[in-house]
Order: sequence, then C-alpha cells, then structure tokens
Amino acid sequence: MSDLIEVLNYFKKLNKVIAFEADFSFGNTKLVKKNKIDDVLCCILATLPSSYKNFMNQPEGKKLNSILSYDLLFNAIKNKFILNPNVYLVKSDLAAKYINTIVATLEQDIAYIEKIS
Repeated sequence: MSDLIEVLNYFKKLNKVIAFEADFSFGNTKLVKKNKIDDVLCCILATLPSSYKNFMNQPEGKKLNSILSYDLLFNAIKNKFILNPNVYLVKSDLAAKYINTIVATLEQDIAYIEKIS
C-alpha cells in the first residue's frame, strides 16, 4: 500500500513538473527539460509493482484505464523539439488529463491484476 501511495505521489510530481517547471509555454504546449521528466518517469517505473509492469506488455493490459492512459501520457509528453534535443514538447492539457485518470484508476487496476494473477 505504501508503494501505491509513493507511485501516486510521483504522478502528482510529474504533473507539477509539467505545470510549473516549463522553460517556455505557449498555450497548452510547454517546453520542459528532458532530464526532469525522465527522472520522474524513472521513479514511477521503479515503484510500480512488477505484476503491473508485466501486465502492461500483454494485449489484455490495454483494456485497463490506467495502462491505456499511461501509454497516452507518453505520447503527450515525449515529443521531440526540433530546435533543442534536450527538451520535450509537452501537451500539458492532455498530460494533466491522463495523469488524473491514472491517479483515479491505478489502485483498482492493481487490485484487479493481483486478483487474476
């Protein structure tokens, strides 16, 4: 249970990094340093349960809201910026939406995965 709280805190931290630590903002598009986002994503992957990470790679894993939102989150935040390879072009409105969905459904999805395993 403490790992789940830690993972949720990392997702909230990712949301704060995108919202408040952008180098440049233009509407809902923000330029955020690549290493800041990658550091938080690394922490998220390290604290997710191994059963959840294994289920992410399975075809039936795409049916769970948190896993689907996690994949969409990557598409929203990991866009390369042509002028500077050290920053990501982040769609902040989509990223916030997907993070909120993950935070809301992660506990249920982990419980479901552990139940069927």
